[in-house]
Amino acid sequence: MNPLFVVILSMILFIYGEITYYIGLRGWQFVVATGLKLSAIGYWVLIGLVAFSFFIARIGDRWLPSWLNHFFEVVGAYWLGIMTYLTMILLIVEFVGLLNRRLHFIPTALISQPKFTVVIGMAVISLVFIIVSYGWWSARSPVVVPYEVQLNKELGEFQELNIVMISDMHLGRLVNRKQLERIAQEIKKLKADLILIPGDIIDDRVDAFVDQNMMEVFHELAPPLGIYASMGNHEYIGGQVEKAEKYFQEAGIQVLRDEYIEVADSFYLVGREDKSYERFQGKPRKTLKEILVDVDKNLPIIMLDHQPVGVDEAEKEGIDIQVSGHTHRGQLFPFRIFTRKIFEVDWGYEKIGNLHVIVTSGAGTWGPPMRVGHRSEIVHIRLQPQ
Repeated sequence: MNPLFVVILSMILFIYGEITYYIGLRGWQFVVATGLKLSAIGYWVLIGLVAFSFFIARIGDRWLPSWLNHFFEVVGAYWLGIMTYLTMILLIVEFVGLLNRRLHFIPTALISQPKFTVVIGMAVISLVFIIVSYGWWSARSPVVVPYEVQLNKELGEFQELNIVMISDMHLGRLVNRKQLERIAQEIKKLKADLILIPGDIIDDRVDAFVDQNMMEVFHELAPPLGIYASMGNHEYIGGQVEKAEKYFQEAGIQVLRDEYIEVADSFYLVGREDKSYERFQGKPRKTLKEILVDVDKNLPIIMLDHQPVGVDEAEKEGIDIQVSGHTHRGQLFPFRIFTRKIFEVDWGYEKIGNLHVIVTSGAGTWGPPMRVGHRSEIVHIRLQPQ
């Protein structure tokens, strides 16, 4: 195992453990203030199990019974969201406490009462419950985000191309067939000519995709020009990329892997291997120049690339539209501040030279099954020729 990876993982687990201990300590103070008679050992064992459930589910995927693994996965995923906002709110409470020590705006007699701790604890719990409930609803209520794109090329036989783009569904046991059916129901209303999926169709492993027969849902969409996809990093993380491609093809999804296809003699679709391909396969993905060697650049070229990277290369090589996902728009507020720093375009539409870049926040979730600050989305692109 890579020593650097071990060091980084150890640091992450140490920080995660410290945050867990901090939350557990404040929780125990709340328990004592309420007068509940709980076993301290039992309390800390429970905190540990809940906090590390997500890791237990990931590690134990192959040896735990399916129902138990699923239980740990659900508990752990929700805990990640709960922990995020518990930490933020508790730190705000700590900051107010520090201010009060200097400014004394809260009476000392009030602070010293156990009831004060109970009231603050109940307020924190209620606020986290409201945020998590809103996030749960936002993740399960996809909204349609429309864009109109004017090309400087003709579109062959088409006066307008009606495209639906979805990404980052992370289909599995958390984002299951029921959620996929909700997404499909909204897509059907848009009467798409073409559906594009730039990666992360599954959440690491293909098992739940097959067990729940999600292929059937994709078959029901049946747009006239087909469904096309590129691979995302999660198809590679699970180590089942070839198996995943097989089942995607069975679902009626044509996967483009550093290759292109000409559609209706009118435009090209290009699908790139995800950037993580280089890490998992130990070799670089093809350059766009290599992929496009025989492409007639008088026709529009639409490219699927899971991560919104290589924008300069795409513009230089004559790509007209790049559709991407991966960023999740931060998924939980306020983490978009990081995706904005990392990616030139982390969400929405932007024109860079002659290149139109559209990045979606995704139709599913990874980790916490919630979105705070925005909803899951389906992108609807009306593509118009010159």
